[in-house]
Amino acid sequence: MEHMDEQIADMINAARKEQQGASGLPKSDLHNYIESESSLELHPLMMLDGERIAFAERPLLNDKISIWLPRTFTEMGEREIELKYPSSYRPPLILTDPTGEINFSFNLTASELTDEELEAFTSEMIYILHHTQKLTEWYADGVCKVYGRRVGYCEFMTPALNTRLYNLTFFTALEGQALICSFNCTEERMDTWRPVAQRMMTTLKILPSEAEGGEAWSR
Repeated sequence: MEHMDEQIADMINAARKEQQGASGLPKSDLHNYIESESSLELHPLMMLDGERIAFAERPLLNDKISIWLPRTFTEMGEREIELKYPSSYRPPLILTDPTGEINFSFNLTASELTDEELEAFTSEMIYILHHTQKLTEWYADGVCKVYGRRVGYCEFMTPALNTRLYNLTFFTALEGQALICSFNCTEERMDTWRPVAQRMMTTLKILPSEAEGGEAWSR
């Protein structure tokens, strides 16, 4: 965790030097999809890949955030984590479906971030991904609003053993730090789960702390 945060910080500093004076990010097709009234809506019970999947809002990271997830998602076991994630890049929380083919990770990093810096941070994350991942396709990137808070995102494909992985990585500011959330699934399940992942992203809430009180962000 600490090593990964240091690496992210170093890459962000490099990205900032390279991208000084860069303009804001344009809206992407995914941004327009998110704002479209005809886009997929999550329901408590959905039919996906011929199976009924129950969804529910789930608090995570010691009740700092909540997001709608399938009820069947559980924390990945240590042995599976060791096989799928190199130690220096291991997120502290990884949830997975019963097959292990669909994964969702959550990482509140040590990198400082405010809402005002989100657009620049998104550009920096794009730089990092292009320089650290073996990308086979890049689908979309941009910034959208979720429950009144700006969220940056990137969609791309990476190679994996005997398949490829669809990835949706999104990020926002949480308590002055960068929260990075990453969804991935095998290419074979992408057609079904890509719109679901996009819609799950739009259910991310930053929950009020006990000290702050009050209501969570409203749409």
